Amino acid sequence: MKKVILKTALITLGVALVLAISVFGIVSLSAPYAMMQFTASLGLETISGDYAYQEYERSGNLDCLVRSFLVAAENDNFKSAEDRLRAIEKEEKFPAYCAERPDIVVADKNGQEVARIRFADYLYGRAACVKYALKEEDAVSFAVSKTDAAFPEGNPVAALTADAASAKDRETCDAILAALRGTHFEITAYYIQIVTILEGVQ
Repeated sequence: MKKVILKTALITLGVALVLAISVFGIVSLSAPYAMMQFTASLGLETISGDYAYQEYERSGNLDCLVRSFLVAAENDNFKSAEDRLRAIEKEEKFPAYCAERPDIVVADKNGQEVARIRFADYLYGRAACVKYALKEEDAVSFAVSKTDAAFPEGNPVAALTADAASAKDRETCDAILAALRGTHFEITAYYIQIVTILEGVQ
């Protein structure tokens, strides 16, 4: 009798597992947005970013495309980030989308605001760092081309400078310096600060 009960319980468990896997697969294919939110709530950021990109491919949702890029970039999944950057740059509505997004607020360890970065600057800064991580030759020219002449805080050149300086990459720092001096950025206190960091890399 006990063997029959055990066998029945195992069969029931097996059927339940198969059904659960089937439901998971169906939802993954038919509702990537729901899966994006679900996996994000579990702290599975990388998987959530992948679902966000699937949702973009399904619906054209720019929020999902941008989320998928930032998640990949911030989790060092550089190849996926690069592919998603290409998709972003093909979107004609992207400049208008950026203009509508709020600034990124940077706070210190006490939660006090120390800077505000325009959304486009933040995204293109991450993109420049992705190109740098992939050792792409156009990382510097890309960062310079995406940086406004007013040289605002947290711009793409500054983001790339932070990565190159942290790596003590003298060659890239010299390339950034040469590019800065060959352009017409405003010589602000922030510009001078970035140049000083670049010059100080040994």
